[in-house]
Amino acid sequence: MVDFYMPRALEERTISLSFLASSWSSGALIALRTRIWARYEKDGRGRVWIAEHIRPDLDPAQGASQLEIADACLDAIENARDFVLLDTGEYGSRLGYQDAFAEASFLEMELFQAALLSKPITVFFVGRASETSPLGQLAMQLAPHVSTFRLESLEEAEDALVRHFDGAHPKAQRAKVSHLFSQNLIQERHRDWHNTRLFDEPKFMDGRVCGPTSAKAELDVAAHYLNLAAANTETNRILSRTWIAMRTLMPVHYAQTNDPTALDLWDRALRLWSSAAAWRGLHGHLWLGNVSVLGSLAQLRIRSGAPLYNPEQVKGGDIYDGLGSVYYSLSKRVPRRIGPKLLERALAYVEEGLKKRDPPLQDSLLPLRGSIQARRYQFRAAARDYTEAIDIAVARGDGSGQIGFLLTELGFMELFLLKPRQARQRIEEGLAHMTAEVSSPGFRVRALRKHALIALACGDMPAARASAVTAVKLSRKHQLYDQNNWMVRRLASGHLDNE
Repeated sequence: MVDFYMPRALEERTISLSFLASSWSSGALIALRTRIWARYEKDGRGRVWIAEHIRPDLDPAQGASQLEIADACLDAIENARDFVLLDTGEYGSRLGYQDAFAEASFLEMELFQAALLSKPITVFFVGRASETSPLGQLAMQLAPHVSTFRLESLEEAEDALVRHFDGAHPKAQRAKVSHLFSQNLIQERHRDWHNTRLFDEPKFMDGRVCGPTSAKAELDVAAHYLNLAAANTETNRILSRTWIAMRTLMPVHYAQTNDPTALDLWDRALRLWSSAAAWRGLHGHLWLGNVSVLGSLAQLRIRSGAPLYNPEQVKGGDIYDGLGSVYYSLSKRVPRRIGPKLLERALAYVEEGLKKRDPPLQDSLLPLRGSIQARRYQFRAAARDYTEAIDIAVARGDGSGQIGFLLTELGFMELFLLKPRQARQRIEEGLAHMTAEVSSPGFRVRALRKHALIALACGDMPAARASAVTAVKLSRKHQLYDQNNWMVRRLASGHLDNE
């Protein structure tokens, strides 16, 4: 069984509702949902989240869009205690664009969200076995921790739902949040600790076609949802829209097709997923996490002859950087006896990437090598890497956002060289460059975290608290859970508005 890494910020939230998902295919189903709502409506204001009753404003007849409805449901699942799916055989209404449709349905999106967030999932199959249900099969692909029950009728299903909500609900617990997944990933998937097999990684959804598919892939629909994903800054929205695009591309799977348009769309989708998954803190899910999606991206490029490093692609164009970064991140989430092994693998990708490019193009990998050096307590070597990266960026005329980011990284390292005042000045200079217009929320949160800790080291509690509060607010707004830090959360504690 696969364990999951979940962001601590989600772990700390107060979760009170169960989310009930089902189709609306018949009057009998609608009536069942209404009776469940009536039973629990006064029990903690909707102990069961039923969309049409908790959010009656989300009515297509009143102008609510498909994505507006889907987003409200996905947000509710994020805050739910557990996810309950009543499977009566329907796959649910598919999301559309113009006159074409995505492969993904509303029910699939809800199941995807529950699996992505590692919610306890219970599926009640009515009148059919799980192996004959497309949703059931997808559930097993996405989340091996699903609990399933087979029932003969809606009347029997209603009784089972009531027993579940009355009895099982108080005991429902999130799938275990721990470092065990990362340990499993290392021990089961990466036995070659001599690092002689780079790019031999797990694949997204195990490299298989995922979910039911049509005979034809609607490439325009996939492109539309990728455009929506790229235009968003909230990681949950990026992941949900990218998932819709990926599912729409499944009939032309990247491991099977030679269609250049489809391969370009897959490349873009995998890069978008990788970036969002990294900020989201989604490192630990074996088939949905960042290691797996980068493994698929590497496979796609090797198979198609595309470069593993493309300097023209601003986000995700460097797979050496991506895999080095994710293994560096994982090294901080595993037992101490394993962490150095992951740092070795991270460094192997970085050094291989540095060999493949001329010095003017090495600036993206140098900061990562610096971070790896810092984890090994080689602070002077780390500072040299950051300094060299800044010199390259300035000489090349890079934007202020990139230069500001590098300044904050160098400044933080100067703290460990026992230069706290110089470190603070450098980080503040970097932050001045990193305005909202030129820097992503993720990098700004990262820099604010560093400033909070530097200010604390300098004895300036008000400045430390101000930066911590801003960092936590940005992190919450954009779901940047990978950037949460216990010390920064403690600094901000009691000084955040109720949000």
